[in-house]
Amino acid sequence: MRRHILDFVLAVTICLGCSCRAKTQAVSPPPQPSLQNAQLHTPVEPPPRPPFVRRSLPRIDVHTHVLLGTSLRAARLFEQYGISLAVNLSGGPAGHGFEEFVVDSQVAYGHLVSFTSLDFEEATQPGYGARMVADLTAAKALGARGLKIPKGLGLGYVGPDQKPLKVDDPGLDVVFDKAGQLGLPVAIHVGDPQAFWQEPGPKNERFDELLAHPEWSFYDAHKRGEIPSWRELYDAFLRRVARHPKTQFIGVHFGNAPEDPDLVAQALDKYPNLFIDTAARLPAIGRSDANHSPEKLRAFFLKYQDRILFGTDTAIGRNGEAAMFGSVGTDPPTPADAERFFESTYRYFETADTDIPSPTPIQGKWTIAGINLPVPVLEKIYYKNAERLLGLSLPRPMPKREQGPAPTGDEL
Repeated sequence: MRRHILDFVLAVTICLGCSCRAKTQAVSPPPQPSLQNAQLHTPVEPPPRPPFVRRSLPRIDVHTHVLLGTSLRAARLFEQYGISLAVNLSGGPAGHGFEEFVVDSQVAYGHLVSFTSLDFEEATQPGYGARMVADLTAAKALGARGLKIPKGLGLGYVGPDQKPLKVDDPGLDVVFDKAGQLGLPVAIHVGDPQAFWQEPGPKNERFDELLAHPEWSFYDAHKRGEIPSWRELYDAFLRRVARHPKTQFIGVHFGNAPEDPDLVAQALDKYPNLFIDTAARLPAIGRSDANHSPEKLRAFFLKYQDRILFGTDTAIGRNGEAAMFGSVGTDPPTPADAERFFESTYRYFETADTDIPSPTPIQGKWTIAGINLPVPVLEKIYYKNAERLLGLSLPRPMPKREQGPAPTGDEL
């Protein structure tokens, strides 16, 4: 009996001890965080990103379109947005207006030079190659810096048989050979965005552009067999480059294949006479999909840094104002469009930002990711490669308006 009583007393004592400890722990105030710990756990907003300031580097834009009578105003606009010298790809053929482009460019203080082009009306009659060679030789003597071949070759021009003139038409061989002999690089536009061959509906990535310009769609014409496929045109372009190893080619719009950088890399590896420009294709190459990651494109630019030329595809209209930055909708571009276009363009090359607004939203509303090129590579792409390939020298800064001649004509 006594043992049971002792066991009971011992159990009660143990329980009371546990209860007291529990109560003591329950009423003990929680440890207060130190000021240091509180600061560590307080969310801190990152400081705002400073405004982007483009690098103070010269730039030669190898892909612009400037109409007659607007050279001086065009040069001033280019200078405003960081372009030291512009190459006008809209010069006509010799004997068909190129002489006027040469004279017009002279009023731009050396900040504008011109490529010549061919009169493809000549191709409708036999012997067109020899006549085009004569025009090309005359244009060189007048000061042409190169030859521009537009996308009409392969998509619209016809030969003596009234059939479409192919990109690799043998009758044009003498022209491309002569360009090499004259030291005139050939800027060649073959085809167009691959989306233009796809059904022009809401799922088409260029839907907004095709909505504004339905005539740019090749979908129906290709279905009817009136024009080649995109790939057929591209393969003809490569055959043309291969056929003239002594002629330097500039595949405009990122080698005519921005949707497939691997395809462009293969062409650059195979053809040492091929260069590319970046005009109007940053929305295509800057998007962050599996084929266009910033890491992949940065590696591309580093590998081919001696073969890439800076271009914008800026067009200047008859009033001397910008008519297009890469592409255009139904309305002419505004000053805000210009600011976005050039800032996004330079941010792509000069920063690692991943939220850059598309330079040309009508070509795709996604943001683009920058590739943050080193300064020595930027210098090559911005101007040194163009100096070497086109035999150009950077001009002196343009005189201030108040120091220059009184504005006349289109400068007003």
